[in-house]
Amino acid sequence: MKKAFATVVLSLAFSPFAMAADLQTELMSIEKTLWTAWGKTDGEPFKKTLTADAVEMVAGTAPTVGRDAVVKEITTLPCELRGFIHQDGKVRKLGKDVVILSYTATQDATCAGKKMPPRVYATSVYVLQKGKWMQTNYQETPLE
Repeated sequence: MKKAFATVVLSLAFSPFAMAADLQTELMSIEKTLWTAWGKTDGEPFKKTLTADAVEMVAGTAPTVGRDAVVKEITTLPCELRGFIHQDGKVRKLGKDVVILSYTATQDATCAGKKMPPRVYATSVYVLQKGKWMQTNYQETPLE
């Protein structure tokens, strides 16, 4: 009986860590989907994943405000993404419905003939809306 009780207590103690790992995996998957869509000039994943008032700040570009403006930019700018890798993802929960995801991205990309920074530190803010995590802010900082 004591062993079963200890197992339950330990399971409950570690469940927040498991939930955090699951959330990190889910959000990193969303980021990969968005980056892949960006590389294919496909605005559909952005329509489904960004809040209406989302803000995107890609390294070396001006901020884009609003989901519709982001989708228009994604589908019309002459960008080419030849490859990318995301590493070191971390989630910080700010509240029940707000989290920050940060990670390092390595990319081989150009936009309008201009080489994009090969490495960036990316930060995304997600909010839970109707049971779905939606990106409301994205910010990149070039890394040397």
